[in-house]
Amino acid sequence: MKKKLVIITDCTDIAYSEIRATIISYLGKEVDNVDIEPVVTVAPFSIVNGSFVLRLMTECYPENTIFSIVLNPLKERTERIMIKTKKKNFTIFTTNTGVLGWLINDLGCDVAYEINDPGFLPFGGKYIHAPAVGKYLSGIPIEQIAKPFDADKIRKLKIEEGTIVHIDNFGLIKIFYDPNKLKMDYNYIVEVNNNKLELQFNKRLMSLEDGKWAIFPGSSLGLLELGCARVNGAILLKANVGDIVIISDSK
Repeated sequence: MKKKLVIITDCTDIAYSEIRATIISYLGKEVDNVDIEPVVTVAPFSIVNGSFVLRLMTECYPENTIFSIVLNPLKERTERIMIKTKKKNFTIFTTNTGVLGWLINDLGCDVAYEINDPGFLPFGGKYIHAPAVGKYLSGIPIEQIAKPFDADKIRKLKIEEGTIVHIDNFGLIKIFYDPNKLKMDYNYIVEVNNNKLELQFNKRLMSLEDGKWAIFPGSSLGLLELGCARVNGAILLKANVGDIVIISDSK
């Protein structure tokens, strides 16, 4: 069976093509045994969104899939690491930014390595990260690419309840909140960026009239969603990933 590589990144212009081409250049005779999946995009500079996207993709892809995350908005240089999860045996290459916290909390970390660091290079995602991924996929043992890393030193971003973790192209807002805390067909006050909405917790948004707001059980990871039927609600609220949604009883 072919190996599957999923690249998750906010580098979505020519930079992504550079990353992909660099990985391919290191595959050698394994080039026909690796499927590089379509790029999975992340909101620019957002570790919160990267955490969500990675966790969502690990729900979708089969065990043994390899993930490469090129996403680092931090001021400081942090370690480039590779981990394997305890559940589903995923391999993840990334930078130690905190993006792995959600994943490790749910799937665990079996082993961790630090990719050998040649020192600072502009666009490390191409010149350091991609070669390591390519070499690993070509069959080079990880011990020749990296050294053991203390898993306790992996940063784990803590996502606050109510945090917007993703906004899709329809303007549907995915919220780090358990829908089971809410009562179906019950009215709530939802606050986002000083905008207050009185709406219902509804089973299906698209059953509502155009422009009608609701919160509802979402399609991803059992999270709550906020949306406006057939209207881009995120634009109306000026909502962004990382904003906090406050939900309270309307009575």
